[in-house]
Amino acid sequence: MAQLLRVGLVGLDHWYAGLGAVDDLARSGTARITQIAHRDPQRGRETAEKYGATFTTDYRAVATSPEIDVVLTACYCSENADLSTAAAATGHAIISVKPISMSVAEARRIESAVRAAGVRFISLESGYRVNPTFTTIRGWVDQGRIGRILTAATVLRSSLPTQPWPGERGRTWWLDTAKTPGGGWIDHSIYHIDFLRWILRSEIVSVSGDVGNVIHTDIAPLEDYGIANLVFASGARASVEVTWTGQPGASVHRIELIGTEGTLVWDPSISGRILIGGRNEPAGWLSIPIPQPAGTAAGYVRALQSNALPASIDDAIANLAACEAFYRAARTGSTVRL
Repeated sequence: MAQLLRVGLVGLDHWYAGLGAVDDLARSGTARITQIAHRDPQRGRETAEKYGATFTTDYRAVATSPEIDVVLTACYCSENADLSTAAAATGHAIISVKPISMSVAEARRIESAVRAAGVRFISLESGYRVNPTFTTIRGWVDQGRIGRILTAATVLRSSLPTQPWPGERGRTWWLDTAKTPGGGWIDHSIYHIDFLRWILRSEIVSVSGDVGNVIHTDIAPLEDYGIANLVFASGARASVEVTWTGQPGASVHRIELIGTEGTLVWDPSISGRILIGGRNEPAGWLSIPIPQPAGTAAGYVRALQSNALPASIDDAIANLAACEAFYRAARTGSTVRL
């Protein structure tokens, strides 16, 4: 690949990922967005002009363009399998929207195309793996700073997605069952599932939980609340509570890791700190400021350039499979084994 990677952005539907990636790469010095496709001509053209990229409304044209090195999809989940398979067949590395498809069965099509073409693939839900805060936390865990992890708990209570574009209000595609495989739980839990598999170095073996609508009953069958109970091959247990029940500007995001020798809490939304309790002198909680988050797209590009992607199509499928198992378990009141 060329030193300065040329990236084609396929869609600005997942706008906070797409716009974030464009801005992130523009600052990175390692890659730039050279082509943008978006279904809304005005928004797409304005974004392309701002960053010096060419513009089209044809998503497939960018996904298969010979003038780029990497395809980054920020389209509807329902479109991603077709676009990613086309990009793979063209020989492009792929940075994918999350979840990568509407189902595991559909994701297998992407897997087949990626393997047949021998291209590299990573999904946006694996962003924790290139974030310096979380690579540091993983290093602490691997060093035994809190001992062996016994349990974990992740919480993200955000508000209903009602911004179709920055600064605008209205119904969004995240509330359309034809375009996304789930609601308020999968929207962000897929990040947590990838993080837990990565930090524990272990796979999920069973899932149970609860799902429903506690505030936004009008969006059913999409849910605004879900909590999963996960069991890992290592024996660790984790709960993953993700909802659309938060109030705008007052979301809660927290990750807790409880080990045999201590506890680690990442708490950006309330205290803005990382808290470690355990092997500290003096005894008690050690409080560490959380640095500004790193950009996922630039981190992925650096990993592509070093040929060391921290996740693959296998991880994206494992994450989606765990989500599918959760929905099946919650809706049948059972425990589903993976």
